[in-house]
Amino acid sequence: MAIIGLSSSLLPSVANLALITIPINEARIAFERMFEFMGLASENTLSPQKMTKLAQFESLTIQHLSFRFAGRTAILKDINLHLCRGEIVGLMGESGSGKSTLIQIIEKFYAPEQGQITVNENSDWAEISPDNWRKLIATVPQDIHLFNGTVLDNILLGEAANEHKIVEFCQYYGFVAFVESLPQGLATIIGEEGTNLSGGQKQLLALMRALFKCPQLLILDEATSAMDKHTEQFVLNLLTSLRASMAILSISHRTDVLQNHCDRIYELTDGSTQQTRHIVPIQEIIDNQLV
Repeated sequence: MAIIGLSSSLLPSVANLALITIPINEARIAFERMFEFMGLASENTLSPQKMTKLAQFESLTIQHLSFRFAGRTAILKDINLHLCRGEIVGLMGESGSGKSTLIQIIEKFYAPEQGQITVNENSDWAEISPDNWRKLIATVPQDIHLFNGTVLDNILLGEAANEHKIVEFCQYYGFVAFVESLPQGLATIIGEEGTNLSGGQKQLLALMRALFKCPQLLILDEATSAMDKHTEQFVLNLLTSLRASMAILSISHRTDVLQNHCDRIYELTDGSTQQTRHIVPIQEIIDNQLV
């Protein structure tokens, strides 16, 4: 009886001791991730006195840029690209050719291995602070991350804005019809990663988020791939109307989309770019047809 009583009192303790290894392993993995995050170097490697502050964006010039991830072959080799305010420049290439990586370099998430990036013809891109640079640009990525909240929360991302400003924004860019199509308008709960929205609605919401920043350089990475023809045409017409106030870099696999609204198209092949064609502006085509 003593042995049985002792065993019955020890077995729960032994079982709890075995089960405690699960949270210990979870804590170890979380600690390793936290240690990796805390060990990252700061983006601001230059002193504030040496950093260049940009008030506005006029042009971006990339010359002989190369990039590779650690321990891998070069993804980008001899990239040359020029983009000015008032232009819509297209970038096309096969899957895995490095288009999204080039965007992340432009956003200052990665530093190029070689090459020169110049802003406004005379400012070194490397000497511009990430905060200052990212206030001038906005990106609609290929993989859109949405938060479990309302449509308005995903547009503002914590920024304070009154209702009057939001209404003016939707009216100015023509998003009123999209907002009114949602069950509760701007107060619609979209769910984690936008589970309550279609693919085209997610992309349209991401475009609203980008334009709300009033960027001077807008980068689109397959921004209309999931949209229907009517919505896609609305977005292309909107981009054409915005070209005078900003520079737009549009990335797409669809040549017909790029041909209809781009001034120039660069093709990314084997890690390097080449200007494939010069596109006549749409307004010039319309004028010639009228003549």
